[in-house]
Formats: sequence, structure tokens, C-alpha cells
Amino acid sequence: MNPAERRLIAYAAAAHGVVHIMELTYPALLSRIEADFGIRAVVTGALATVFGWAFGSSAIPAGFLTDRLGSRQVIVYTFSGAAVMAVLVGLSPNEWFLAAALLGLGLTAGLYHPAGLSLMAQGVRQRGLALGFHGTAGNIGQAMAPAIAIGLAVLVDWRLAFFAVAGLAAVMAVVMATTRLNVQAGSEIIQIDAAEEAGDRSPREGNQLRAPLLIVYGGFILGGTVYRGAITYLPKHLEDFVDRDFGGIFLTAALLMGALGQIVGGSLSTRYRLERIVPVIGLLTIPALVLTGLLSGAALVLAASLFVFLYFANQPVFTGLIADYAPPGAVGRSYGVSFFAGFGIGSIGGVIAGAFVDQWDTRAAFLGLTGFMVVSVMLSCVLWVMAERRAREKPAAEALAEA
Repeated sequence: MNPAERRLIAYAAAAHGVVHIMELTYPALLSRIEADFGIRAVVTGALATVFGWAFGSSAIPAGFLTDRLGSRQVIVYTFSGAAVMAVLVGLSPNEWFLAAALLGLGLTAGLYHPAGLSLMAQGVRQRGLALGFHGTAGNIGQAMAPAIAIGLAVLVDWRLAFFAVAGLAAVMAVVMATTRLNVQAGSEIIQIDAAEEAGDRSPREGNQLRAPLLIVYGGFILGGTVYRGAITYLPKHLEDFVDRDFGGIFLTAALLMGALGQIVGGSLSTRYRLERIVPVIGLLTIPALVLTGLLSGAALVLAASLFVFLYFANQPVFTGLIADYAPPGAVGRSYGVSFFAGFGIGSIGGVIAGAFVDQWDTRAAFLGLTGFMVVSVMLSCVLWVMAERRAREKPAAEALAEA
């Protein structure tokens, strides 16, 4: 990578890390917020769904704004708005105000992903590695969130954690507003352009195929359901079945494995066909999720770490598939739809998991989420079969055209 590409990745990675600190601060403080407002798990799960729905739904307008205004401008809007909304979350006097403030925080923070991913896809030639590093930064942000949030809650109050988040967002808004990033507006994905110049047009042929793109969107919905449910109740699950006082530390350790998973997934996506990687990693994720629901103590920490590693190893692969199947000139919009599917529609996982917790416990929540993971793997197998069929049909079509 040249210096301009490394600089672009560094800024986008920092932004992504802050976004996921904002995202995971609420789940890390779940038990303390429940105690403060005197509300049940299904209510806090519903609040997580409100945030998640907003986080995902703003991705669609963000995609259009990215294609029209450029990634950097949208990222500035993201952090400016999030700084204000995080302050309001910290000032919430009751659960209703908290719901409205989390809605606002989700809507503003959710603008980031189409802009950030489009920035990576259009500005870096080694797209898979760039998406892996970008995802790694997000996981590091997630891993830092419990330590920051719980540490500030123990020292002062849970509200201080959101004021700290507001400060981080404000700093990021200023940095991005004063930074120049060398990406041409409306440019196509550099990696794919380079492949076409070399005479290999295969990466771009999926752009006219709607069925595979719809399947990938379906995978985002199911994966997002698992993600929102798991990430909302994993802190509480570790507190209940590992250690009440040190659950946050174990959560940080587990989430750091997600950062490693992003690097591994990004590296694999540069070596193998993406449609072949997705179902393999998905199949390995299922037993890890089941074990996370069944085990306790140190074994639970290991199982949760394995689940997080595998789940996030598939993220650069899925985001790469969106870039491959996106229609020409609509990369930002395609990422917007995908993140609405994953974070918006998939946010129902928060209330689904919360209902399981209210009826039984957090173990039941993780076992229930396994069903969504199974369906996701089935869809990825269909995508694999379709890709293999196209690969077999292509030589015959070319031979016929030459004849």
C-alpha cells in the first residue's frame, strides 16, 4: 500500500473504532441501567432494538448521501450528530427519554458504515486487507467500550460513560472535518478496475445479477439478528456465568478475538473466492454459538471468544461480496441497504434475545439465536452453488461466442 492508502485506512479505522465504542457502551451498562430505572430485561432488550433499528435504518440515506456528497462529509455529519445525542443519553431522566436519545444516537452513528466502507472500497487497491483492518479497528473499539464504560460507571456513574463517548465523537468530527482524503468522487472500486485492465473481468460480472445480491442481503439480516442479540446480552451472560465483578474484563478479551477474526477473514478474502469462504466460516460458527450458551466459567470465556472470532472473520467476506455484486456507480447505496438489513432489520435480535432472557435466562438467548445462524449458513450455501454454476457455465459461453 502507498502512503496515501495507509493514511486513508488509519483515519477510517479510527473513526470505525469510535463508532463501535458508541455502539457497545449501552450493552456494557445494561445491568446498571436496569437497576437505575427499575426496568426488566425485555425492556432493555427493546431499547437495544430501538438503537439497532435506528443504527441500521439510517444506513440507506447514508448510502445515497455518500454517493452524492462523498464519504468524508458524511462521516463529519456522523460524529457531529452523535456527540450531541450521546450527551442526551447521559442526561436521560427515565426510560422514555433514554429510548428517544438512543434512537437519535443510532440514527446519527448509523450514517458511518456506508461512508466508511465505501471509502475503503474505493480508495484502497487491496480491498480485502483494507476491509479487514477497518473491521479490526471496529472490534478494538468494541473491546475498549466495556472497559471504558464500566470503569467510568464504577468511578462515578454510568452516565459519565456517555459523556466520554460524546467527547470522543466531537474530537473525531473535528479531525475528519479538517482532513483531506484522496478519493475521487464517483470512482469505481480500484481493485476491480485493475483486474479489468489486466483482462480479467470476472470480479465485475456479478453486478448484473440481482439474485446473489438479494441472498447476501438476506445473510446480513440473519447475521445482524444474531449479532444484536448476542452483543446485547454477552456482557450480562459473562457476568452471570463467569464472574459478576470481572465480566467486563472477560468481555473485552472475547471481543479482541473479533479483531483477530477480521484480519484472518480479510486475508482469506484475498486468496479464495468469497462465496466459498462464507459457508465454511458460518458452519464453524454454529457449534461455537451453541457452546457459548451451554458452558460456564473459563470454558465459557473460551467458547465466547471462539464465537466472536468466527463471526467477525466473516464480516470482511460479506462486505466484499456487497462490493462485488453492487451495481455500477451504486457502491455506497448498496452498502447502505446491506447495513440497513443487518443493523436495522436485524436489530430485532435484541428484543428476541430479551424475551428469551425474561422467560428463561441468557443461556436460552444464545441457544435461540443459533437457529438464525443455521438459516444464514443455508443461504450462503445457495450463494456458493450459484457461483460455482456460473463458473462452470462461463467457459462454455465464451467458447460459443468465439465460434
